[in-house]
Amino acid sequence: MTTPTDDRFYIELLKLLLHVAWSDDELKPSEAHALIGAAQRWKVPLPELQRLERCLELGEPLPAPNLGLLRQHPEEVIATARTLIGSDAEVHFSEEEMLGQIRELLGL
Repeated sequence: MTTPTDDRFYIELLKLLLHVAWSDDELKPSEAHALIGAAQRWKVPLPELQRLERCLELGEPLPAPNLGLLRQHPEEVIATARTLIGSDAEVHFSEEEMLGQIRELLGL
């Protein structure tokens, strides 16, 4: 698997991950921390990082992600979503359902 280097991929992945984090109708601090940490590791541009932080603070979702872009690296998307789901040490049924939906949307 090749790792993408394009900022756009990581921005779209963050949008998807925020939706995953909210899939159980609760955003836990560990999930928010994991999202911010990922954005920083991926060197997401500051305006996008600030937008993510605002969404986390206000409990608002980001716009829907560009699935076409995410389909270019579906294995990384699934692995990253699994990591986020496990970040709070609780896996809810709704999160598992969301992971299944993502797999379908990505054509896996």
